[in-house]
Amino acid sequence: MATIRKVGDILRLFSENEPELGLSDIARRMEISTSGTHDLMDGLCKIGMVQRIARGRYRLGPMIASLYRVLIDTSALVDVARPTLERMVEDYGETVFLTVLDRSRLVVADAIEGRKGLRVARSVMERDIEVHETPVGMLHLSVISKAQQDAYFIAHAGSRTPLLPPDRRQAELDAMANKGIATGPLATERDVICVGALLRNHTNIPFAALSICIPKSRYDEQPRAFRTIAQTAATKISADLGMQVL
Repeated sequence: MATIRKVGDILRLFSENEPELGLSDIARRMEISTSGTHDLMDGLCKIGMVQRIARGRYRLGPMIASLYRVLIDTSALVDVARPTLERMVEDYGETVFLTVLDRSRLVVADAIEGRKGLRVARSVMERDIEVHETPVGMLHLSVISKAQQDAYFIAHAGSRTPLLPPDRRQAELDAMANKGIATGPLATERDVICVGALLRNHTNIPFAALSICIPKSRYDEQPRAFRTIAQTAATKISADLGMQVL
């Protein structure tokens, strides 16, 4: 915990007036040794929180910009979508998620756990899970550029969960993008079915997704109904976001 507080205090040293700081200056302000500061900054560089721009000099890194973009993009989304998510849980009792794709990470912008005795915990999407291990993650991948798709699959070639075979990968992704919906089990929880539907902004561009996670035993009783529920809710949220419904 002490190290996390130190990291937070270091990041707060950077400002609009001081976008660049030297190692010795950071050590002096933090009142810690130069060697200890170097170790902290080296770790932050490795995860992209800061970047080394010259010997012993640093700026905030690309991950800060990425996280800021996610925050800005999802704040309005959560505000608009929350009433629909709450109504879904009230009406159907299943766990719902709102997700966005940040490069190669699936980010849960909001989630509400279901109310039924046998229900899916919200943690199924919030722990260590790869994008391609969820139907809604594949749905996100289906609407990014071909170059981004290729980069993702190359980077995850050694994943614990097999990727779609290259000879049918593009066809399946294109089909998902056209339908705007994807359904299937989670790779990490085979008894949980995820139904994901794309959300579109005011320019009709897909940028987020809604999903319902249901115990397989309950999903199998009425699969079409759950797909309709997800699609209807996604259309409602997209309309609330200003999408022009044709």
